[in-house]
Amino acid sequence: MKTIVCAIQKGGQGKSMLSTHLAFLAAEQGRSVVAVDLDGQGTLTRNLFEGDIDRDASPSLSLFTGSIRKPTPLTLPFKVQGGVSVMTGDRRLVQIDETPKIGAGALRDRLAECAGASDLVVLDPPPTLGKRLRAALIAADFVVMPFVPARESVDGLGDLMDTIEEVKRDHNPGLQVIGLLANKVNSRSGFDRRILDDLQDAAPDMLLPMMIHERTSVSGAMAASRPVWLGANGASRQLAGAEVRKACMHILQTVFKR
Repeated sequence: MKTIVCAIQKGGQGKSMLSTHLAFLAAEQGRSVVAVDLDGQGTLTRNLFEGDIDRDASPSLSLFTGSIRKPTPLTLPFKVQGGVSVMTGDRRLVQIDETPKIGAGALRDRLAECAGASDLVVLDPPPTLGKRLRAALIAADFVVMPFVPARESVDGLGDLMDTIEEVKRDHNPGLQVIGLLANKVNSRSGFDRRILDDLQDAAPDMLLPMMIHERTSVSGAMAASRPVWLGANGASRQLAGAEVRKACMHILQTVFKR
């Protein structure tokens, strides 16, 4: 079992979008995937499944407290060789932050029992430097950081990297940083380009060698619980599909070492 977390400390950066597409692509490749939604907003859960889902059947909260539930298998509206199951996220996850006796290491200790038979676990924590993000980093083998090239997004990356280094030092020395994935890039914006150039100069080994541009077709695909590359009609959606698939392919190749 390989475990990856998509982490960033600001909302709207594409964290859940990337988590969703990693799960879809890994399933296309024939892998068994468990998607764990640790965000109280439940965006990953909604992205994966269009329609109502029983959030009491497999709540992610059970990975921290109480009896561990089994992931809920999803019937996807498109064909894959593997499969996706989900541990659902909802507002009850705030109990983790509000209960001191629940430690950040609880997720790692219980995740193998829940999802040990799967090939890949995708963790989608909330966009804050709290207990659930720390727990995901402690439990993960890999971390990737999607971000929007805006000053307020980039300013917090240093704090996130400090947290990652602290987790590696004190809890999870095997955690591997895949890198930073630029998302929602405006190709016409000189400001976006300057931010990316500054990041490249400051951390030349951190930026992934691809980016995802701002296109409404990505959010449209998530609303329909489908990968953006599937049935990509129209030039814009085809470009979006190619970019997202290329990024996810690179990440999965790193996780599974080709």
